[in-house]
Amino acid sequence: MIENYRHTVLRSLSLAVCLTLALGFSPIAAEDSAIEETNRQIVGDAFKGWEAGTANVFDLLADDVIWTITGFNPMVSGTYYGKKDLLSRTVEPFSERMSEGLNPTVHSVWADGEDVIVHFDGKGRTAAGDVYKNSYLWIFKMDGGVATEVIAFLDTAAFAALLSRDPG
Repeated sequence: MIENYRHTVLRSLSLAVCLTLALGFSPIAAEDSAIEETNRQIVGDAFKGWEAGTANVFDLLADDVIWTITGFNPMVSGTYYGKKDLLSRTVEPFSERMSEGLNPTVHSVWADGEDVIVHFDGKGRTAAGDVYKNSYLWIFKMDGGVATEVIAFLDTAAFAALLSRDPG
């Protein structure tokens, strides 16, 4: 009889734990959810500011950020160590070849713990007068409100073609 009681209690306890975790009622899940929402809000607000022309999305980056552009294009793909390295080798040369800044159109912002994923398209006029367009997916690893790592997916051939032009 005691064995049956013990079995019933353990089965009930297991069921309660499973339901609690499945429904997201654990303290850990609540904390993760709050972190996700905070991170999603920080990154989302930065992109809204970029869209409105009132913010620089690169202000999200830690000074020692590790930024990786995926792909195999030797001109642009690879890892950039630090904000200064990224800006001097990619953002500034890009800006020099544009007559107006890149205008983003954000499609989605997702968060999973410390990771925030942003899917957006960018469009702008080059110094030569034609239109530059690209589609992006950036994954930000957030820590304390700043991005410490970013992985960027984009059409690296289009990006490299723009950077291979003479500035101005």
